[in-house]
Amino acid sequence: MDISNSDIDPSKYTVMIVDDIPVNTRLLEKILERESFKLNIFNNSIQAFEALPDVKPDVLLLDIMMPGLDGLGFLQKMRADSAFDQTRVIMVTAVSESDEITKANALGANDYVTKPINSKRLVSCIFNQIRQIEK
Repeated sequence: MDISNSDIDPSKYTVMIVDDIPVNTRLLEKILERESFKLNIFNNSIQAFEALPDVKPDVLLLDIMMPGLDGLGFLQKMRADSAFDQTRVIMVTAVSESDEITKANALGANDYVTKPINSKRLVSCIFNQIRQIEK
């Protein structure tokens, strides 16, 4: 079943991408530019966390394994601030072990996609999360 995304205007939504590897953020940027989302891209999780109040992302694409502040720590700190209760979080990770995914879900992740990225799955996940915001 192919669900149309024509009911959503992507240009109204901000997607924040946080991944310490620039080639990964460039790939995500290329995929999402085609959809016309407003993008904020960070290769440093600490800088990204500090920028959260200014960016106010609707959807956050968050890598798990990063130096400094890893994705699970980022998610935990973000969810402790009620200002980000409505932010939808998709973990984007090479980690497919159920323990990490279970931890992410317990901390408030809304979905996850695994690397290598399937662009159709990623875009579908983002649109699904936006539909949750609009409910």
